[in-house]
Amino acid sequence: MFKHLFINRLKVLLRTKPMIFWTLIFPIALGTFFNLAFSNLTAEDQFEPINIAVVENENYRNEKEFVTLLENISIENDDQVLNIQYVKSEEEAKDKLKSNDIKGYYIVNEKIDIVVKTNGVEQTIMKYVIDNYYQTYSIIENIYAFDIEAFKIEMIESLNEEGQYFKDVSNNNVDFTVIYFYTLIGMTCMYGSFFGMDSAKETEANLSKRAARISVSPTHKLKALIASLLGGFIIAYIEIVILLVYLIFALGIDFGNQTIWILLLTFVGIFAGIAFGTLVGVSNRKGEGAKTAILLTVTMTGSFLAGMMVWNMKYIIATHAPIINKINPVAIITDALYTLYYYNTLDRYFINIINLLVLSIILIGSSYFFIRRKKYDSI
Repeated sequence: MFKHLFINRLKVLLRTKPMIFWTLIFPIALGTFFNLAFSNLTAEDQFEPINIAVVENENYRNEKEFVTLLENISIENDDQVLNIQYVKSEEEAKDKLKSNDIKGYYIVNEKIDIVVKTNGVEQTIMKYVIDNYYQTYSIIENIYAFDIEAFKIEMIESLNEEGQYFKDVSNNNVDFTVIYFYTLIGMTCMYGSFFGMDSAKETEANLSKRAARISVSPTHKLKALIASLLGGFIIAYIEIVILLVYLIFALGIDFGNQTIWILLLTFVGIFAGIAFGTLVGVSNRKGEGAKTAILLTVTMTGSFLAGMMVWNMKYIIATHAPIINKINPVAIITDALYTLYYYNTLDRYFINIINLLVLSIILIGSSYFFIRRKKYDSI
């Protein structure tokens, strides 16, 4: 009997086009829109080396430490700061500045001077280079001013060592835009609530003819509910896997090398979504339209509070009302994904998994409480 209920449930769900739209097509479309918007945003944020000129006079050649500094920060790599054009005279540098070929130029007279035409970020960075150079030079001069020779030698050797004093264990490709895709996955998991709500029809005799037949049959209500939920769960999980494949391989979204843990998280997340939908479906006598509105309102509100519309909203909530993040399934899923991307341990990840499981069990238990209390005078 259980197998028969389960197979029939799968067939019914696969024919429900509006449900497939909201739980699969809509998240894919939203992910595509996110990618189109944020790809342009991140492209605009990329730093471009600043075009400058350096007057290569005798004073400049004698300022050997400054020459070395400019050579290091103009090497063509990911850390390049300046794109330097060397000129023989200040007149040539002025011509380049006038024609906007450069943002400014350095000339060494009694000290290092900066000449710019306008003020801006690039010009501020040029000034910072000089300020940092003089500060470092001053520190070295002060060290040499000590009379204790042993201390002086030790300090100079320390400055010259290329030691690694800090270990970076964070992700090297930090990108705040992935927060939006985290909330998208959390929202899609919660859209499993549509399957949970629809499953209520299988146990509520006043909601469908099929449920009425099951109600008068010897099949236990819990068994009928489990068969219905299992069918919805399988379809919802297949949909979330399709979404992940699309985000990773079609849109190129980087979720790190944590595929197994992401699949486990979405497994539990779908369970929480279906449990929530089931509770909404059996806990009140409102029509299907009203129940759908409840699911959408709660899910989208949870997505907003988790950062779908404002990327740092989750952290604002954590500061002012942290309990909301503890009971918001979308926030829990988002935080677990965040942990996988930025942290080098799984401790916080498993705390989120446990929170989702506890929340899901409470929702399922509450649903069964409502189901077994209901009796019908006639069907």
